[in-house]
Amino acid sequence: MITLQPITEDNVFDVLELRASEELVAPNSESLAEAYCSLQEVMNGELPSKYALMPFAITLGETIVGFTMIGLEDGEDVSADGEIYWMSRFMIDEQHQGKGYGKAAMVLLVNLVKAWPHGHEVRYFYTSVVPHGHIATKTYAGVGFEKTGQELGGEDVMRMILE
Repeated sequence: MITLQPITEDNVFDVLELRASEELVAPNSESLAEAYCSLQEVMNGELPSKYALMPFAITLGETIVGFTMIGLEDGEDVSADGEIYWMSRFMIDEQHQGKGYGKAAMVLLVNLVKAWPHGHEVRYFYTSVVPHGHIATKTYAGVGFEKTGQELGGEDVMRMILE
């Protein structure tokens, strides 16, 4: 069964060993550094705690098969009306791709976002995908994301309406 687990000292090195096409997704080391920096900004009072990035290992039993990272944002980058959830990273290790783990993890992630106490106040869940990332686009669309027609950093923006 696929689960989402917090990143801990027990699994961080396994997450760092995961590999996917770097052309399609940033290295996990970069993502974890971003999460660390956002936590430091919270601790320094520069960022409200609700905006700290949240990284998760995607696991199948005891095996880490992927990585994802989400956060709550103000929505200004995509001209949203109010706060949004943003999935900044999502990857399945190349050895575990094509087995349905990505879609199962996406379903868990969407359910997690919907279950948060302020999830009902936040209307949208956003992500972006490289224009030639057809598998990612199909996976995201399969759980309810749609392309918005916007671009951000050279990537196509996708949005899900949370209900």
